[in-house]
Amino acid sequence: MLATIVLSVLVFAVVVGLLLWVSTPTYRIDRSNVIELLQMVVDGRASENDWRVFVSIPLRHDLYLEQIRQQCMDIEERTYMGRRRSGALFSESGLEELRALLAELQAR
Repeated sequence: MLATIVLSVLVFAVVVGLLLWVSTPTYRIDRSNVIELLQMVVDGRASENDWRVFVSIPLRHDLYLEQIRQQCMDIEERTYMGRRRSGALFSESGLEELRALLAELQAR
């Protein structure tokens, strides 16, 4: 009986220790990732999934990138067309706005 209790406590302690030791994965992008994504969108190489992942996750660790993401969401609301034969996800006016954001990001 005592051995069962000791073994149970030991197993519990190991499980708690493992849970504390193993951290959850985080999605943390930096400016180079945003530049690469915007370049892919402008070139017509980005998938809808690439775009959705970017606009759906807030970037709390970098306020400037969060502002860029919100501007991208605004552009998306006005000019998003989905995948077309040309590979473009946005209308030509949307692509121009994204090019301007890309140039601003690259200059900074």
